[in-house]
Amino acid sequence: MLTAARPWQCRPAPADIISELEHELRLGPLTARLLALRGVQGSEQAQAFLGKRMKDLHAPELMHGMAVAAARFADAIAKRERILIHGDYDVDGSTSVALLCHFVRVCSHQAIAWIPHRRIDGYGLSEASLQAVVEHRADLMITVDCGIADHGIARRIEQETGCTVLITDHHLPQGELPACTAVCNPNHPQCTYPDKHLAGVGVAWKLAWATAKVLSGGDKVTDRLRAFLLDSLSLVAIGTVADCASLVGENRILVHHGLLALERSANPGLSALREQTRLEGAICAADVGWKMGPLLNASGRVGSAMANIRLLTADTEQEAREVLGTIVTENEERKRLTQMLTADLMAEVEHNPAYASRASLVFAGEGWHAGVVGIVASRLVEAFGKPSAVIAIQDGAGKGSLRSVPLIHLGEAVDACRHLLIKGGGHAMAAGISIRHDQVQAFSEAFERHVSGRVPSSHLVPRTEYDGEVSISALDADFFTHLEWMAPFGIANPEPVLQVRGALFVSRPKLFGKDGDHMRAAISDAGGGMREMLAWRAKEHFTDFCAGGSRFDLLVRPQAGRWRGGLQPRLVFVDGKTV
Repeated sequence: MLTAARPWQCRPAPADIISELEHELRLGPLTARLLALRGVQGSEQAQAFLGKRMKDLHAPELMHGMAVAAARFADAIAKRERILIHGDYDVDGSTSVALLCHFVRVCSHQAIAWIPHRRIDGYGLSEASLQAVVEHRADLMITVDCGIADHGIARRIEQETGCTVLITDHHLPQGELPACTAVCNPNHPQCTYPDKHLAGVGVAWKLAWATAKVLSGGDKVTDRLRAFLLDSLSLVAIGTVADCASLVGENRILVHHGLLALERSANPGLSALREQTRLEGAICAADVGWKMGPLLNASGRVGSAMANIRLLTADTEQEAREVLGTIVTENEERKRLTQMLTADLMAEVEHNPAYASRASLVFAGEGWHAGVVGIVASRLVEAFGKPSAVIAIQDGAGKGSLRSVPLIHLGEAVDACRHLLIKGGGHAMAAGISIRHDQVQAFSEAFERHVSGRVPSSHLVPRTEYDGEVSISALDADFFTHLEWMAPFGIANPEPVLQVRGALFVSRPKLFGKDGDHMRAAISDAGGGMREMLAWRAKEHFTDFCAGGSRFDLLVRPQAGRWRGGLQPRLVFVDGKTV
């Protein structure tokens, strides 16, 4: 008998908004419910959400400091000054650096890319940043996806070297703001920019757009620069999705058009990535999040993220393939280290009853690889439903990554524990910290107090949430067309999960795949509708599903796939139980 892997919980939806969306836009009740559950309020918002129109993007000059930054960047390009692009070592940082390097190249100049080494230099602006400016004799340094927590380095660079510093970032400010020529961050306390959810690569793209306007002498940019801005959305899509930025507002527009650009991009590095991940035709956000993102993340986690820059700025496909080969090897090592540490920590939680009463999980250990602690923290959140911190200790100091659940904002949590940290920062769902070894226990207690003070530990248990109940007959062609409009799916706009009651298999399920690990079959219900259902890695359920006459309550994920230009509706198994 099939039993549910986790308790199920239906997400409550506002009936008045559902009714308005149904009548104003003539949507079906299921589509209206899904939109309402994703925070869409009213027909105007729904039209913008579904439209994903480039014309709805905000002017970059609305961002605090952007006009100053664009003017200085344009001046440096025009005067052929030495420009250093300083990034972070994750995918958001790598794509941001590559984007601005390509922009400068399109402007018939060259920029110098520089990303600190995670284990040697640490995160963000540091003494190593100052040395990089000196070594490369930079006249202008632009940070991307980092710099808002600069600890006075930006001021020192400008005073000691004469190099202009422009900071572009999206992380929450921490204490004193950088003192330099310009700081562009939608989360800057003086910034009234309407959208606070841009990833670092989104801010970098806005800088490129604003600079293109300056170089073009007005709002209408040249055809060459316009073509670049549209094509470079491929990098924006990769960085935004890989950084787990919310796919709402401008990010929805940027990622939607970026995925289309990614499908057709002639960038040798992106072509090599598509080939390596076997992506042909339509590319969705999940393809980036699960296939491309982990590969690019491996460089910054295990080796040097400069490999990503060599890949994404490669001149030939041969060069790109050679660099990607190194990245693939590093990704295998990243997987091995991640699996070992994840297994150890999960076993510790499962075998120690003391963790059951905690609202949070904090682990620290000597010899752990700092490059994988973020992934491991994510696995702990997924398994146990609690905000988690994993800290790698080396030479008496710890570098940790935190991951969270929607109920707990990590930026606020880090602020609550800041007195125990060397430094720390991040955003709602992810953060990083540096801490002395002797403060880890005190941090664990402070973090637990903060989390438990905001939500009872009984609420922090892994559940499978679903969006509503549906009959299979309601999953018609119109629904799947509307579902396609709702993409891209990701953070803050998750793929819908629906409950089908009393489902039965129209024919005997079949196993497929190299090792017969996956299953497919047509299912129906009392309403008489019929759809194909796929169940990935569900071989263990095969016997239960084949039991003659059995009916099941199923949680399924409807997907509007594409094959050779045609819509391919399907249901993907999430969980189920025999009834």
